[in-house]
Amino acid sequence: MKSKFCFIFAVLVLVSCKTTHLISKREQTVTNPVVQVIERVQKTQPQFKTVNVSKMSIELQLNERKVNVSATCKIQKDSVLYLSIQPFMGIEMFRAEMTTDSIRIFDKMNRRYYVTDYSYFSNRFGVNVDFSSLQSLLTAQFFCFGRKEILTDSCKLVVLSDGQNKINFENNNMLQSTKISTLNLINQTLLKAKNSNYQLQTTYSDYTQINGVNFPQKILLQAGNQKTIATCDFSILKVEFNTNIKFQPTNPERFSRGDIEQLLKK
Repeated sequence: MKSKFCFIFAVLVLVSCKTTHLISKREQTVTNPVVQVIERVQKTQPQFKTVNVSKMSIELQLNERKVNVSATCKIQKDSVLYLSIQPFMGIEMFRAEMTTDSIRIFDKMNRRYYVTDYSYFSNRFGVNVDFSSLQSLLTAQFFCFGRKEILTDSCKLVVLSDGQNKINFENNNMLQSTKISTLNLINQTLLKAKNSNYQLQTTYSDYTQINGVNFPQKILLQAGNQKTIATCDFSILKVEFNTNIKFQPTNPERFSRGDIEQLLKK
């Protein structure tokens, strides 16, 4: 039951990352301060084609309940994200396979699998989530929620008293605030739903140069509403970038299909 709780909670928190595109040459000529800050952030943020987190610990807490598990994560940029939960000495108990249009969750202990798409989270939690948003949140990338491009005209710059910057953005459903350090690194991204009390705050720390990529070794996600707060604390122990990674989808024929609602109620 602990391993089920860990995996379900991790998926919910995680799925609550957006591909960013560099600002066009025409936009680079603009002297708008927010454009200049975004340009500096994009030059500093992690640049990669693949990410292979081969060793990671996750501390999950929901109210008074706390669990620690081991995990791995593989990402093919703009394409695929695999998350593996391994509660017992590298034995995979749960696996999430996320593509640009679907999420498949495999419960290997009970030989069941579940399929959904990203609209499920909008319908259930009032949060518009897509693959690129999840990707960006997990890799400390600047993005505008719900968009494939950076809408600089819709971004507002706030200069904080400690010298850091904050960039605010909103669409019809969400409010987004991104805090930028004096080194042009993303320290925190806060997402709030307009139609519910749900919010997700992601905090990044311990940036380290690995294979030429400046990447946070600690990622803390806090999600919930006024009644329930859940936290997911990732400690990255071993990660490689831009290496050849094989993504082998799990064969669903070995599993019976279940209802995602049943999984979340367990």
